[in-house]
Amino acid sequence: MQSFAPGFSFEALNKIMRATLLTFFLILLVGCGHQEDWDKYAESLTTTQPKQEDVLGTYLLTQQTISTNGVTAIGGRSCQFNLRADGSFAVTNYPTWTNGQVESFISTTGHWHCATVGFVHSHQDVWGIRFDDTDRRIDLLSFTGKAAPYGLLMTYGDPDENAVMIFEKK
Repeated sequence: MQSFAPGFSFEALNKIMRATLLTFFLILLVGCGHQEDWDKYAESLTTTQPKQEDVLGTYLLTQQTISTNGVTAIGGRSCQFNLRADGSFAVTNYPTWTNGQVESFISTTGHWHCATVGFVHSHQDVWGIRFDDTDRRIDLLSFTGKAAPYGLLMTYGDPDENAVMIFEKK
């Protein structure tokens, strides 16, 4: 048995290196599997173009994860979007956020159209709503669901932070 240092053999070094390499790969594998660090809403996004008649109607804000207070953060106000067949919309009490706190509320009207608003996975298009000629503080919204009735999702910041507002069709 060869030794490069007193009392330490190449075989012992080989065992230590194998154990270290195995430990590294296990940590890497476990670390990559932490789905709570990923966009947990990605699977719910609509990746096929919905029919316009399936998305018309009123959507209510039912959840938000931007702050820890849930919908109570908007002080009992009802936030809703009304999408009309003529391409117009009305929104009431749409909250804008700064550092996880409601900064103000927007109530306005304008025009909308269904369009791709991003992508997920292997560059699958995500469908949602883009707003025209309206207050620029209203963000684009993604549709959720694989079939009608669809929901709406507004992602705040990095999708991996999972800070969202969720709207359900009334």
